[in-house]
Amino acid sequence: MSRASSQAGMSKEAFWQSGFKGALLDLDGTLFRGRDVIDGAPAFVQVLRSQGVQPVFFTNNSSRTPAQVAAFLRDLGIDAVVDEVATSAQAAAALIRQRVAVAGEPEKALVAFVGGPGLEEALRDEGLEPRRARADELRAEWVNEAAAVAVGLAPEVCYGDLALLARVAHRVGWMVLTNPDRRLPVEDGFMPGNGALGAFVQTASSAELVVTGKPDPSFVDYALRRFGLRREEVVIVGDNVETDVAAGRAAGLATVWVRSGIGGEVDPAHSPAWIVDSVASLLPGD
Repeated sequence: MSRASSQAGMSKEAFWQSGFKGALLDLDGTLFRGRDVIDGAPAFVQVLRSQGVQPVFFTNNSSRTPAQVAAFLRDLGIDAVVDEVATSAQAAAALIRQRVAVAGEPEKALVAFVGGPGLEEALRDEGLEPRRARADELRAEWVNEAAAVAVGLAPEVCYGDLALLARVAHRVGWMVLTNPDRRLPVEDGFMPGNGALGAFVQTASSAELVVTGKPDPSFVDYALRRFGLRREEVVIVGDNVETDVAAGRAAGLATVWVRSGIGGEVDPAHSPAWIVDSVASLLPGD
């Protein structure tokens, strides 16, 4: 067993003997970095399939559609199909659908949102009617009819767009954030992340904030329901201690921390079951 895996006390042989039926796989930093595939990632996904383990491409990125995510992975040589992608946008849309139904809102309820095509498509797929929040529609009639608010990463967003969302969130009393990342790493530092946009809207509206992306365990629960898996038979694999590992731990899953991405420090009292340099370290053999 590798030096990295021995630090967590579990061998790679134990990984493949654990009887997992599903693996929630983080993407950036775990299977690829930027546009570069991480060594061993295509083979790791292939071995999961050969061992009867369902790969789930499990991402906080709400901007891309599942089709875009799957196509990107295939371009890197990683076998992926659309139905195996689970995004925080899809989890957000499912939650909104459930909440507006309980509240007795119309079946095709209006949802004010900012975000990319992934969030818009997810809302439509749930039978909702997404309306992009735009400053020039701040006083439009539909703003008074919207039943929910969804915030996804939107680099082009402006003050007026967020003001519209705040008005709706204040009226309905709650809002959904696809992921809470405060900062978005870039080559020369960082840009404000989705959590920063959500903080603006929540502060102005005083609305209840509901988060659907990692580390919130509700995202894991969404994936378990969708793929018909039980938590005791699922492992989560990711490079971020504060999102991937934390989500797995909060949801009661086995966890693998790969050190091929963001990095960080683990809490010795709550160490992942496996700590490896990359998914290549888990490949059988050697």
